[in-house]
Amino acid sequence: MNEPAPVRRFGLFGGSFDPVHSGHLIIAQDAAEKLELDQVVFIPAAIPPHKQHLQQASAEHRLNMLKLALKSDRRFFVSDVEISRGGVSYFVDTVSSMKRDMPAAELFLIVGSDTLVDLHNWYRIDEIMKYCEITSFLRPGEDDIKSIKQKVALTDPLRQRVLANTFESHMVGISSSEIRMRIAEGLGIRYLVSAEVEQYIFEHGLYQG
Repeated sequence: MNEPAPVRRFGLFGGSFDPVHSGHLIIAQDAAEKLELDQVVFIPAAIPPHKQHLQQASAEHRLNMLKLALKSDRRFFVSDVEISRGGVSYFVDTVSSMKRDMPAAELFLIVGSDTLVDLHNWYRIDEIMKYCEITSFLRPGEDDIKSIKQKVALTDPLRQRVLANTFESHMVGISSSEIRMRIAEGLGIRYLVSAEVEQYIFEHGLYQG
């Protein structure tokens, strides 16, 4: 009799990635190691629901920068599922379709701990948590997991599930908004993004203000 196929574990890392930076990659690596993931799937949003007026680079540019940043690490993969779908990107649509395509897989949504304060406002959050576990990683300024418990406004047992999947990570104070600001002001971004992403940004004149 054939042995059953091993359950595969996927981390789902969504966001605008405008642009992708070293902090994103470090969180993804921490998640891959702490959750023993087979692969981390980066999912750039077509139009992020909470950042509709902040997006600056086109979906094509953001997708291309992700491909450049991830190409040397086999643990990381970029999916264009939300960009191909178009419109405002609601994660419930993405995770439900992935679960239909991979019913035996274990799915883990990767978020920064700063996202926990807003989870209760996410569109159909109860349904999202039927398909995946939400895992959060401490961001700069938070040095104690206990300090973030008060931020989670979900009702039990969803709140307890989220808190059980909160981990310490490497503290990296890098943000996409800071990178965009530095470019607009003529400051350097070397080491904040990969060399390939830095070259792409300047070749295409992105974030020049």
